[in-house]
Amino acid sequence: MNMRSVMFVTLICMGMVAPVLGFQTAAVFPVSRVEHVDLRNQLLTFKTQDGQLRMLRVADSVAMRREALSKGDLVSIEVDLDDQIVKIVKVDRGSEPDRQVSRRK
Repeated sequence: MNMRSVMFVTLICMGMVAPVLGFQTAAVFPVSRVEHVDLRNQLLTFKTQDGQLRMLRVADSVAMRREALSKGDLVSIEVDLDDQIVKIVKVDRGSEPDRQVSRRK
């Protein structure tokens, strides 16, 4: 090992250098409705439970393709400190609040 590697390992063991843990969640939108998916620009437009319309960039470009999102899907969204979506999970329609279910009837 070279000297830099030895110093880095020593500093980690001493607790002076913390490993990167990823992102910090700044906001969570537990139930939101997808309004528009822009795969080319990696943008997602969604409506929150309180009716706000938001358009944010998806940090992980694979996230939208993996989920195959389309207009009307219910999703849970996590946003980091840079206002980028870092996690998208489809929400089961059965767990949707009664207020929204009755509105569609």
